[in-house]
Amino acid sequence: MTKYIIIASSLLLIIVLSYFRNKRAKSKIISVINENCTGCQRCMKKCRYKALEMTDNGNSKCVVLRYPEKCTACRDCIQVCKFNALELVNRK
Repeated sequence: MTKYIIIASSLLLIIVLSYFRNKRAKSKIISVINENCTGCQRCMKKCRYKALEMTDNGNSKCVVLRYPEKCTACRDCIQVCKFNALELVNRK
């Protein structure tokens, strides 16, 4: 009986978390702080939605959010960035 309660609780948790992720994706987006970006591309490799892209702004390379419509604000890229070059901001 407790096995079924654990399974039901896990499913409910997954549903609730996906609801809040979708809600966050509509209101939040990733923003790149160019001064902190070193161009290491860790965030690009971690982004499963391929929303980030490398750009060359003359004297250095840095990451930009090329496809904002793909960004779900999951924060995976923020977690792997060791240089605090990414932040979560409000859309618009």
